[in-house]
Amino acid sequence: MQAVFLNTFYAENLSGASYAVNKRLELFLRHQVVAKVMTTKFYLTNRYFFEKHFPNQKSSFLEFIDVLTSTIQVPEKKVLVDENFFNKLGFLLKKNEHKAIDRRSNYVTWTTYPDGRILEVSYHNREEEIVRIDGYDYRGFLSVKSYYEINKDNHLCMTRREHLNQYGQTMLTYYFTIEKKLRKIIWQTDRGFIYTFNSEDDLLITALKQYTKEKSEKYFVVADLFITETLAKLAKLNEQNNVALFVQLHNIQFKETQENDPIRIGYSYPILNNNYYNGLIVLTDRQKKDIDSVVENQNNIYTIPENWFSSKDVKRHRLVKWDDKEDGLVIISARLDKVKQIDQAIKSVIFAHRRVPKIHLEIWGSGPEKEELEKIIQQEDAEDYIFLKGSLDNKSMKKRLSEAQLHLLTSKNEGLPMVLFESQLGQTPSICYDIDYGPDAIIINRVNGDLIAANDTKYLAMRLEDLFKDDEQGILRHYAFNTRATIDKYNESSIWLLWKNLMEQTFKHENYNY
Repeated sequence: MQAVFLNTFYAENLSGASYAVNKRLELFLRHQVVAKVMTTKFYLTNRYFFEKHFPNQKSSFLEFIDVLTSTIQVPEKKVLVDENFFNKLGFLLKKNEHKAIDRRSNYVTWTTYPDGRILEVSYHNREEEIVRIDGYDYRGFLSVKSYYEINKDNHLCMTRREHLNQYGQTMLTYYFTIEKKLRKIIWQTDRGFIYTFNSEDDLLITALKQYTKEKSEKYFVVADLFITETLAKLAKLNEQNNVALFVQLHNIQFKETQENDPIRIGYSYPILNNNYYNGLIVLTDRQKKDIDSVVENQNNIYTIPENWFSSKDVKRHRLVKWDDKEDGLVIISARLDKVKQIDQAIKSVIFAHRRVPKIHLEIWGSGPEKEELEKIIQQEDAEDYIFLKGSLDNKSMKKRLSEAQLHLLTSKNEGLPMVLFESQLGQTPSICYDIDYGPDAIIINRVNGDLIAANDTKYLAMRLEDLFKDDEQGILRHYAFNTRATIDKYNESSIWLLWKNLMEQTFKHENYNY
């Protein structure tokens, strides 16, 4: 059996859902199940960012286009920018000008991956217009050619994009209108057969069917997606006898709307059509209860948390010493977005700081609300104790969380926040709004943290004051001690058993004694 996890793409900054996908991947690999993560949206940098974030899992990465271009297995080589590289292209490198020029005054410019490997080469005509951009796979071969024209509005538009195999043969071609709309996609197979597609979703389905065509193999597919059209098309994959397709719901699926439709766009199709899939996987029992209330078939809704703790995590947790933590440090780790309601946390900290001056807040993350949050901090003269710190890699963020004495979560809604697991791992208690979903699955009120009513900023401020005015920090120490219960509850063997049971139930004749 092989597991395939469908994720959208990978970038410099990852969502909690992307980290969750790779925690699952790690779990399956640790238990000797062949597993792959497949991206469903093409970006030339997907592979680079995946390997940057998860270097130990690089062999498990798969771009869906790799399937169609027969580039799943390609020997890796580092292609760097030098004179020889451009000489082979027919250009003379001008070192001081960051360009290479040919005899007809055409020239190329280039960009690289952060480690220096060639990423893109842009071809310019004598009028200095870009006519083509060649993209290089991180493994070191020319993988995509994009052709451009100037439209009537004088904007540069891609008209065609060709995906090549490692030998330079065009296998897949996208055609676009001058208005940047997809016209068609043509795929030429290794055997010379030609297929035409009108949408990338149809192409994705074909790639998945091609990847799972070995009928003697069983494929356990989990879609970590939220695009309605894609999920609707993916249901066709479940028609194959050797494929079991599940949809993972990473976030809250219900909300109040003026239209009186409680289900969020993106989740409505899989929830209301859950019979088209082998099942839906949710993160908490509270979430399952809500979904059970709106579906006819409640027998294929499964609760499996998206995080787990290894024996190594247990050792790391035990090494944390409360007395080594930074006195008065409160941390938020979140995307700077309205849904996170970080402004409420800031205002509560400001109130508490006036009474307990050692309280200071670090906000880690990036997003569209940065300027608004900066404005609040400046207006309240809080720059000396409230800091917008920017983004941090996951390993460093875990370390900083372990150095804090308290973590705050004031979101409107969540799924099962990874940051709560990471805080508990660092013996850092949390104060959370009691929202859908997740906080009440991890935080036991007044045991390993506090659950308070959503949007109650006054109580949040008073609670911060109460917790930190105690010089001995007895309550916080008590909460920190009790984080060990969280580590035990979400241990590796318990979470793996849930996945193992689901696979055995799905493929009844198979036994996964890993």
